Formats: sequence, C-alpha cells, structure tokens
Amino acid sequence: MELKLSAREYAAIGQTYEQKMQSMVDMGYDAIELTGRPDLLEVVGEIADASRNTGCAVSTICSGGRGALMAAERDARDLAVADLKMFLTAAAELGANGVIYAPLIAVKMNPDQYTRLPDMSPWKSVEQAEMELLAELGRDIAEHAAGLGVCVLWEPLNRYEQWWFNRLENGAALCDLVDSDGCKIMADLFHMSIEEDNIAAALRQWGPQYVRHVHLADSNRATPGHGSTDFAAAFAALEEIGFDGYMAMECSTRGDKAEDLTRAAQLLRSLA
Repeated sequence: MELKLSAREYAAIGQTYEQKMQSMVDMGYDAIELTGRPDLLEVVGEIADASRNTGCAVSTICSGGRGALMAAERDARDLAVADLKMFLTAAAELGANGVIYAPLIAVKMNPDQYTRLPDMSPWKSVEQAEMELLAELGRDIAEHAAGLGVCVLWEPLNRYEQWWFNRLENGAALCDLVDSDGCKIMADLFHMSIEEDNIAAALRQWGPQYVRHVHLADSNRATPGHGSTDFAAAFAALEEIGFDGYMAMECSTRGDKAEDLTRAAQLLRSLA
C-alpha cells in the first residue's frame, strides 16, 4: 500500500506555514493537517504558496471552530455550522480531502459554556435527539461540502471525550441518514483501540463505504512504536479495502520532536 502520511499542524516545526510545511517534508511526511482558525480563508493564499514551494500537500483541516454543533443553544450551533462551511470552502481551495469534526466533544468538554440536549423520554432519549439533530444539520453541511468536491469527516471519539458517537458504526449510521457524498467518517486508531472490538475488523467492515481519512496514534496516544497498537494489521485491512487516502499523525512525541516524528514515519512506511 502506498502510504500517504500527514501530521497535525501542531507537530510541525516553525512559525510560518512555509516553515511548518518544510519541516513536515524534512521529517518524511507528504502533507500537513491544518488546524482551523476563524480567519482561515484570509490566509489560504499564503498556505497555497507554502504548499507549492515545499511540495507539502494539505491533507485535511481539523476543525478548531467556534461554537458547538450539538449544543442546546441555537447561537452556538449556528456559529459551528458557519465555521464548518468556511473550513470546507478553504479545504476545497487548498485541494484537501475535507474537514474533520467530532460532534459532541465541544459540549462535553465545556459544560460551563454549552448545554447538552435534554432527556425527552419517553418521546426521545438524549442520544436519539442528538442523532436526529446531527443528521439534520449534517445534511446542510454535507450539501455544502459535496458542492465543493470535499467531505465533512465525522470523527468517533472514545467515551471519555464524548458521551457517544464512539465507534465507526455510529459514523456509518449518520452517513446513511445524511445520504450524501459530502458526508464520510474518519477512523482514529487511538480511539478505536479503546472502543472497537478489533481495529482491523472494524476497518474492513465500515471502511470501504464510509472511511475517507485516518488518524494515527499508538494505544497510549504517543507516536507509533511506543504502545501496543498493531499498525501492520490495520494497514493490511486498509490495503485490502483499497483505502488510498491520507493518514495523519495526531499524537504526542517522546524526546526530540523531529527525531521521534522522523522515526515514526520510517517505522510506518516499513509496515505498510
């Protein structure tokens, strides 16, 4: 399998986009995963120039957007939708695959700022109401994405970071409800190591139709090689299903950042 490696922007070294992207190339990576910012469209030209000058592609944008898509507060939802659409526009201009969004983390991690939807049993449980709201908002966001030729990439997280939407099957169910080419999911091997019964089996089951991006981190959230995740088995499953997207490091480093990220890239390429 041809491994197309990316890494989160925080893993890069340097202050300017060109410095960051050059550091990615120097450490053995093909692309960078940008962190969303409110003025992203204003710096798209600078990022595109940096990409051309360094040969470092933009794989994806990880939403650092404002608001909270699943908050009970309408203004928080509206702001999150607006930022997501703006990031998707930037992704299209930069040739990226799409924008990553974990639907419930903002509400769970900011209880003083946002309110979770109420329990409306026996009419609807909290989870049922959240799924229906997410599908309704997701259709609007996915339509915007599909029109630009990119995807919104919904991210299942472990139970400690969001109450549910923890497994690939949750993302697949959302994609079925939204029913749009602009709606796909991202598979994060760290979260999968907690929530899935078997990482490779989950990728084989849900990957062909739904998975368009992968995050890489070992079982302890460090760079690959420091934990117990079987990356070779995961890569074999991805090759079997014909996955050809980017895989981005989202992890902590040990020791010297550049040395550890270089080592991790070499290790992953030897396993692919």
